[in-house]
Amino acid sequence: MLTARHTTGWYPLLFATASVGIANSVIFSLLSDLQDRYGFTDTGLGLIAGTGFLVGLIGQVLLAPLADRGHSKALLLAGLAAAVTGSVLFASADSLVLLVIARCVVGLSNSLFLPAARAVVISISDTGVAARLGTLSGVELAGFVTGPVIGGLLVGPTGLKVPFLVAGAFALGGAILLAPRTLPQPPVSTTHRLAFDLLRLPRIRAGVLLGVALFLPVGFYDATLDRFLTDLGASNALVGLSFIAYGIPFALFATRGGRLADRHGALRVGATAVIVVAPLTGVYGFLGVPEFIVGLSAVEGIVQAMGVPAAGALIASAAPVGRAAAAQGLGGAASLLCGAVTAYMAGGLYQSVGARGMFLVACGGMLALTALAVWQSRVAAHAERRHDAV
Repeated sequence: MLTARHTTGWYPLLFATASVGIANSVIFSLLSDLQDRYGFTDTGLGLIAGTGFLVGLIGQVLLAPLADRGHSKALLLAGLAAAVTGSVLFASADSLVLLVIARCVVGLSNSLFLPAARAVVISISDTGVAARLGTLSGVELAGFVTGPVIGGLLVGPTGLKVPFLVAGAFALGGAILLAPRTLPQPPVSTTHRLAFDLLRLPRIRAGVLLGVALFLPVGFYDATLDRFLTDLGASNALVGLSFIAYGIPFALFATRGGRLADRHGALRVGATAVIVVAPLTGVYGFLGVPEFIVGLSAVEGIVQAMGVPAAGALIASAAPVGRAAAAQGLGGAASLLCGAVTAYMAGGLYQSVGARGMFLVACGGMLALTALAVWQSRVAAHAERRHDAV
């Protein structure tokens, strides 16, 4: 039986996945420094963070189906090239406009790379899909939280340019390692449609809604966590530590979380994760000690490691043959749309209602979306029972 470890490109794929995460996240521990240097408002924080999500969601809808037509390897390498290019643009930017442009290019790397990577991982074997998606998600997030650490540690001694160049070097290394490797090819689809038609399937809708629920707080975190912790007196190093405190537990437990979804059902595991995570998110605004927030983020990382692979597995199980990348791209695009909306909202909410109000909004949104996901799953089960009865 073919397994991930028997796939020659498995470990280069994981490294490349982490490097894309680094390139996309290094800016998040530097936002307050960039704001102080270039003098833009808190709304600019949301503009930088949200634009990356917006570009990513458009790209995932338009580009992910190409992986189902035999171009998965090309998409992976194009994503790494965009990560390198965007990192260089960040290093050379000297205004809010240029920072937003750089964020667009880096955001494109996500939409090129991640749906194709997930489709490749799904196609390795029919069994253990959630566990492999969990490993990929864990590595992705490990890279994503390493970026702010790199930024937080390097900005003091080296300035604002070097952290971005280091992030670009990781992406370049990922491309060099991955380019010569042979990867499994997802089943080729004969359809040239975008992924929107998949939303007619209730189980796809359930998986998308569950993924969005789990992703909803990310836009708030990315746009305002640096500002929030800095306002509480945290140093750049502690801001970076807050990301890694979340990411290390996630990376360590994501494969186990995927196995739980394989064993006990993706919807059950994912919905349980949201029920635990949502109140934790609401609590952040009531904490005034940065170290407490860092500690709570580690707990959240463990619970999210149970939920995120489950959402991906729920979408994978519902996707028609040959539409794996399109389905994963649809789920990713919906999550990024949510991230873009919440990131654009975050700066204004932080100014108007403060951290408490902002994080309570996130808590309520997560619970509402999960309730909709459970409802859609029941709609699917009812339709299947009626079909079997006929």
